[in-house]
Amino acid sequence: MTTTTQATRTTTSARVALALVVWLAGSMVAAIALLALQPRTGPDLEVLSLVMLAPAIGAAVAWPLIRGREPWATHPVSSPDLARSLVLAVAVVAAYFVVISVARGSAPTVPAQVGGVPVVLFVLLQALGALTEEIGFRGVLLHGLQRWLSRPLAAVITGVLFGLWHVQYYALPPLQLAAFVVGTTALTLTMAYVMTGSFWQRMASCTLIHLGANLALAFVGDDAVPMTTFAAAIVVGGLVAALLGYVRRP
Repeated sequence: MTTTTQATRTTTSARVALALVVWLAGSMVAAIALLALQPRTGPDLEVLSLVMLAPAIGAAVAWPLIRGREPWATHPVSSPDLARSLVLAVAVVAAYFVVISVARGSAPTVPAQVGGVPVVLFVLLQALGALTEEIGFRGVLLHGLQRWLSRPLAAVITGVLFGLWHVQYYALPPLQLAAFVVGTTALTLTMAYVMTGSFWQRMASCTLIHLGANLALAFVGDDAVPMTTFAAAIVVGGLVAALLGYVRRP
């Protein structure tokens, strides 16, 4: 390896590390501000937790260090390839609903309203929240870590950090909190397997999976879903994606 090549790699690694630090700092500052803003002007927490927007705000702050640069600059895929990714995502979401429904002995039901707003608006706001979290975690962090790590290992680390980001669950019993982190790790591994294409094509698949998990929790049963059930559903969804991905290989 030439001195010039080594210097270029060192510079790139330093830039990626700086981008991740800027993203994290921006996300944390935004999260603190949004948590303070929620009770004053924000919607009902059941409809949209404003802190979900923080990872995308952090990404916007770090965007000058990210846009069009490795490891975030990925090539777009054709429409059929993207469609296959989205079909896999839909299959994963279907598995979430099936597992949670079986575990709770309750079929999914879609109410007319959630948190005082029409269910259509609820779904749209949930989609916004899922997208903004995906931009930060599976968009910026996961791809940034792949500068140094394999995709599966980067996905595990991203999934654990994504679970720990949800500080509202720290009050759960240890087993339930651990199950939640297992679930977020399995969620990220599933996304890493299903996603393909450009940044925004990958965000489409990841957001669909994330939104599906949130809606499965919201639309199956009347009370809170235990995190052990959530984790089981996410793991099964990942296995479904892996199985279908294997079957469709030539």
